Amino acid sequence: MVWLSYLTGEFPYAPELQAFFMALQGCMAVRNGRNKDKKMNWFHAFLLSVFSGYSGAIFTFFLLGKPSSMLANDLNIAGCIITFIIVNYTPGDIGYKLSKSLPVVLITTMFAQLFRVGGVCGFTAMGFEAFKGKPSAYYPIPVFGPVVYATMLGNMGGFFLKGFDKYLENGMPWPFQNGLLCASFYHFFLHDQTGFIGVTLRSVIDKVDFIKMGLDDKTFARVMVSIFMHVSGVLRLPAFYGPSSSPFNITHKYLPDLYNQSTQTKSKSASSSKKQSKKKKN
Repeated sequence: MVWLSYLTGEFPYAPELQAFFMALQGCMAVRNGRNKDKKMNWFHAFLLSVFSGYSGAIFTFFLLGKPSSMLANDLNIAGCIITFIIVNYTPGDIGYKLSKSLPVVLITTMFAQLFRVGGVCGFTAMGFEAFKGKPSAYYPIPVFGPVVYATMLGNMGGFFLKGFDKYLENGMPWPFQNGLLCASFYHFFLHDQTGFIGVTLRSVIDKVDFIKMGLDDKTFARVMVSIFMHVSGVLRLPAFYGPSSSPFNITHKYLPDLYNQSTQTKSKSASSSKKQSKKKKN
């Protein structure tokens, strides 16, 4: 099945396509942002593009003392070089103009999300293998380690490029929301064979025959993560619902964001003070 081969990343040239479009997304983020006027030094812009696209692949491996895939895999660096030239140095800026068109943005988003799917699933499994021999006394498998490890994959870029406070000042960023949900589902559905969370999750899903579509547990878990990340990635594009959209926004009705409330309170007080000062002047 073509759709299954795509969602699981098992098709010809899948690694090459993922590496290329992940790098392209990083280059476009820099070109659309800090290098919009093309005045940045080329080496500065290049490294910024690399870290925008591959911060997770660069830093997250270090948390378990493993070598970065950026050093172990030539495809990622090659993709960064090729896409940097396309975005910044093609005649008439045609590479940049094409790369920001909606069809190319959609393709870029799809393959970049596929790259992230592999990262979330792979890092969750890697964290489980690293920590499974030392679960706590309260649950048969490690609960937090594998999930947090996979979640950090999507957030290293934000921490590195924006700084801790700036990245978190408006609440929980989308990469955290996405990572915690997807890594938790993958981890407990696949790895939790005896605990009540995994047993309950699988029993609920198994009760509906058509959901698993005859897939084994590992393939099904990856497909579900892939579907969610692809749909949410496309919907968060500016051409659709925008980057501020999230399926978890409804939680603000029950779990209000204290930071936003304080910000709104400050802005209201500031606007009221301005109005009072104007009245005094008049």
